[in-house]
Amino acid sequence: MKNIKIKSSLKNVPQTMLIPLRARYLETKKPDGIIYDPKSVEMLDRIECDFSGKKEVSRGTQTGVSIRTEILDELTVNFISKHDDAVVINLGCGLDTRFHRLDNGTVTWFDLDVAEAIDLRSNFFSETERFRFIPSSVLEFSWIDMIPKDHPVLFIAEGLLMYFTESEVKSILKTIKVNFPYAEMILEAMSPFIAKRTNRHPDMKGYNAQFKWGIKTGKEIDAWNAGATFITEYYYFDRHKDKQPAVLRFLALFPGFRKMMKIIHLRF
Repeated sequence: MKNIKIKSSLKNVPQTMLIPLRARYLETKKPDGIIYDPKSVEMLDRIECDFSGKKEVSRGTQTGVSIRTEILDELTVNFISKHDDAVVINLGCGLDTRFHRLDNGTVTWFDLDVAEAIDLRSNFFSETERFRFIPSSVLEFSWIDMIPKDHPVLFIAEGLLMYFTESEVKSILKTIKVNFPYAEMILEAMSPFIAKRTNRHPDMKGYNAQFKWGIKTGKEIDAWNAGATFITEYYYFDRHKDKQPAVLRFLALFPGFRKMMKIIHLRF
């Protein structure tokens, strides 16, 4: 049965979740990869999709996805190691394998995404008492009622918020603050420069999706009055410089470019 290819019904923005899956697949295949994620290899080997020729994920994206995976993994491990009763909500989880890799035996984890994404995930993962699926748009806030509110809570938003408008991102943060007043959040963000140039992104061609939001620094979120306080941010180009494409290593010498892709850490 494992040799039977699984057809995907993903369209528009959800279809882009195949990009990071492919990036993790390729990095895992390298003998000196930044990350090792054999579950991603197992998944992509079974999903019917085409990355031939110009459809292949670029080296820059492969490295960037691997670095963001490393950063988010480190921050998640740090959070759940401090809280035996931690709850993690993976917003727009896509085909992420983080729970499978980081489960410490006590964390309660919710993977949330639109129904077609959850349907595809269900071919590879099964729900348990501590690992739950929520088929929902992040903006349909009824999912809030499914999350325990008497535990330390961490929200993860990887490869997600750039597809929302700034007003929608603010709405998400304000809703989290009202319902989880002491939660933390780690999110991926890009600069406004990149967000305005979806059509120039080497791996977004052929996908019916547009970037809508970017931010120069997470410090700007403090001024939103959304109940979220900036802790720190981590820049992709500060890590694994020897594995970055030469042109990106050169451009990263300029502060504006260096800070274009980042993980932002917030506390509510």
